[in-house]
Amino acid sequence: MPKLSKKAIFIKEYEVVVASRVRKAYIRFCLDVEDSFEDEIDECMLRELAVMKASCYIFWGSYRQWESTW
Repeated sequence: MPKLSKKAIFIKEYEVVVASRVRKAYIRFCLDVEDSFEDEIDECMLRELAVMKASCYIFWGSYRQWESTW
């Protein structure tokens, strides 16, 4: 099994945190406890996770490069 990069490990840990926040948000919704500040934090965390997952390949160079000595 290949070793995960630091970024992949961070994304997995962040997913766990976001999943926990989603469960808490659902409980707040069920108990009719409205906290707009917490909701904004949850939305920001979900957006950050989406950006981190989408930016996986953006900054990579070309996959294969020819040797200049060939």
